[in-house]
Amino acid sequence: MAFLAALLPRSPAKYLLAAFILQTLYILFFHHSAREQAQIQRTTLTKHYSLGETLAHDISNEDHGLMSIKVAALSDLAEHYLENPSLDTYEVNAVVSQLLPWWNPSTLKYYPWKKLQSWKSRIIYSMESRGPSTGIVISVMDSFAKEAAHLIGTLRNVHGCKLPISIAYVGDDDLRPQTREFLRRRAKDISFIDLTTIFDEELVHLQGYAIKPFALLASPYPRTILMDADAIFFSKPDTMFDEYPSLRDTGALFFHDRNIISGFNRQDWLERQMEAAGRDPSASLSESSLFYRRLTSEEADAAVVCVDKSRVGLYMAVLFMCWMNTKDVREASTFRIWHGDKESYWVATELMGVPYSFEPWYSARMSQSQETGIPLLLDDDNEWKKKHPRPAVSASSNNLETPPPDHSSCTLHMAHSDAWGIEPLWANGALWYDKGNKDHGLSNWTHWYLGERVHDVLQAYDPKPESDGSGDGDDNHKEGDDDEATKKRQEELEQKILATQPEWLFMDWPKDYKTCFKRDQPRWRQLSRDFRARLERMQDEVRRVEIEYEVEMAGHD
Repeated sequence: MAFLAALLPRSPAKYLLAAFILQTLYILFFHHSAREQAQIQRTTLTKHYSLGETLAHDISNEDHGLMSIKVAALSDLAEHYLENPSLDTYEVNAVVSQLLPWWNPSTLKYYPWKKLQSWKSRIIYSMESRGPSTGIVISVMDSFAKEAAHLIGTLRNVHGCKLPISIAYVGDDDLRPQTREFLRRRAKDISFIDLTTIFDEELVHLQGYAIKPFALLASPYPRTILMDADAIFFSKPDTMFDEYPSLRDTGALFFHDRNIISGFNRQDWLERQMEAAGRDPSASLSESSLFYRRLTSEEADAAVVCVDKSRVGLYMAVLFMCWMNTKDVREASTFRIWHGDKESYWVATELMGVPYSFEPWYSARMSQSQETGIPLLLDDDNEWKKKHPRPAVSASSNNLETPPPDHSSCTLHMAHSDAWGIEPLWANGALWYDKGNKDHGLSNWTHWYLGERVHDVLQAYDPKPESDGSGDGDDNHKEGDDDEATKKRQEELEQKILATQPEWLFMDWPKDYKTCFKRDQPRWRQLSRDFRARLERMQDEVRRVEIEYEVEMAGHD
């Protein structure tokens, strides 16, 4: 009390002056707050009206571009509500459910505005948010249970990954209770998400590739790393969101597929959808994509997808990804254009104009040398084996010189580098040398080939034909001659670009196994001793899981 008395003025005049000042400040503050709230309400009504107009337009299951306009408008509204906590975010729930009836806020553990919906929600969310904000979600079915166990075991027991892991599945027929129990015992902090309890099966009909986007949406972690069961990591992914520069900046990281031409023309479809959406290509697409330049048929390897769902635009993009993979839409368009779900992730962000990133390189290649002592798919005559009945270096050695090309073979794994291009971070295709024929055993890689950064290559070689700018011309030249010369220059530029990337002999994999190491030999790099040591521990973990699976699951099959 003495402290308060010391702060108050001692004369009546000063009391009156202080009271007047306080009253004036209160009135000004209240008046400003009232005006601010009125402005917020006017803006909210305007956004709702605009959204209503947008949602009123009917679209077909093939109109991805038009659908992106609706989802982007919904994203803008949700962003407005998050910026103004005084608004009732239950109104956002209503419009999301109107556009996407399978989205059920009562069954989802996370969406960005959930924490603002009531005092009770805020208290519960505050308690829940003490848990990790980053986690792993793996979509698993019975037929890939062993591969999932390999992934979990190597993450936990070899790399020391501390991230929580959730396994998503579609009911007991998809992943049996005994299989779930086997996976639960692989490591601590394993949980399960039955997607049939979260999404109305009558609306989405989840199966196959289409499960993955919904697993990403159902993930309880704001920052989610979605993995295929047969992905393999060579180091722990715990700090990816903080250390991978483009992921840290944009909140979304996708990985490139192989650089192959499969005969499908998907770029025309994408351009039509972008035109319908009123979007110009993003910098990522126009400056760093061989796919957009029509130099490859595939863009994304979706065995690993990283998304920060706490960013409203990205959360809405995940909803758009899921829409693309609902039964009616995927059968009408998505799966007709693309191979399963794999391009849905970046296409959704591109059509919505939401920032995203790709790794700087297209998929890398991996090979192993004969000196490891591992049986390889060599030429039938096996001349080198006849001349070298024993391996030149023991299988455990990490001091391997680059072997002659004929003494090596490649695998079909798509490998993806760490953020610095130092070593592979993960690969698609399990740890088997050939997952289609496990008799060949586990991979024992010794070398890898990472191409040049795509953005740098395209800056150096622009494949789009342009005038040389000289202004000179020969009136005697025919137009056909100019076209032929332009076409030839274009082809030469394209070859220069493709020469900077690993080569894959699409549809001739037997030849690819045997000859890939002969192509661009100087670009192949030896894997480090530390990498090889980790690989050996990963192999031991896989062998242990294989034995435990046979023992624990005996009688259940």
